Amino acid sequence: MGKAGGGAGAGQSVLGWAGRLKAGARSPSPPPRLPLPLPDAPFLPLRRPPQPSTMASVAAWVPAAFLLLLLPGVPGKSLPNPGAAQPVCTQAVYDWCSSWEAANTCEVTKRCSARWRNTDSKPVSVEVYYETLCPGCRSFVVMDLFPVWILVGDSVLNVTLVPFGNAKESYENGTWQFDCQHGELECKLNIVQACLLDIFENKFSTAFPLINCMLSSSDIEDSLEPCLKIYSPKTSVDEVMKCANGPQGNKLMHQNAQKTLNLSPPHKYTPWVLLEKKLLEDMEQLLNYVCETYQGPLPAVCQRNSFNFTE
Repeated sequence: MGKAGGGAGAGQSVLGWAGRLKAGARSPSPPPRLPLPLPDAPFLPLRRPPQPSTMASVAAWVPAAFLLLLLPGVPGKSLPNPGAAQPVCTQAVYDWCSSWEAANTCEVTKRCSARWRNTDSKPVSVEVYYETLCPGCRSFVVMDLFPVWILVGDSVLNVTLVPFGNAKESYENGTWQFDCQHGELECKLNIVQACLLDIFENKFSTAFPLINCMLSSSDIEDSLEPCLKIYSPKTSVDEVMKCANGPQGNKLMHQNAQKTLNLSPPHKYTPWVLLEKKLLEDMEQLLNYVCETYQGPLPAVCQRNSFNFTE
């Protein structure tokens, strides 16, 4: 047990001067020294110059590829305009449907439209009480919860993360002290993730990928900085650690302790997963349960999910 306080063109075609002039005939100027074509490369046939009187002869002489350039456009295709700046999709995949502008830039408006339908159906609630160094917790979040959340979206699945788990708390010298199952490091990481959820309180679409990144890392202790660089480059490690090592982090962890310790019935293990306030025992079937529970228009993944998800 450990303790922790709040803490262009490629080249020219060879027309073949050699062998094309009659014997003894002279050219007004010597031909340029061009590389001879390979033996099996055919010479391009000479074409009769166009006769301006007939449009048909012009069409016969001008290569078909050049005629295509004269067309105003190809139906159903958008030809690039070199002079216009093309928008670039820079948003993370899970954020493509966050706005019409993002969806349009990333060319997924049709796919996102289902999420924008007017519906009175509430998303399915899933609460996860976990601890950061618990193998089962990390496996569930990374392998089950996060992929399902990505597939159905936050309009279908509302996730609540509570990092505390099997820890204990005590009040000593005017501050809360925490004793975690996997030692002091786990207490520190629990507080860090509680701070991330607080910092991004109104943007869970950033907080969850950050936490998933940390939990899926092979070096979770030093995962905060690289994960921030990926998902929130404007957020500094110092900002997060100021929360984790200060009174705000201590307060947040105490709140998580109260949420966990006041569960009814009490949690018996971690992760403790509640779907619509009921214990989800078969956590590998999360997607099936979400699809069965949601009362609104089903997302495409639920309509296709007529088989056992784990098979």
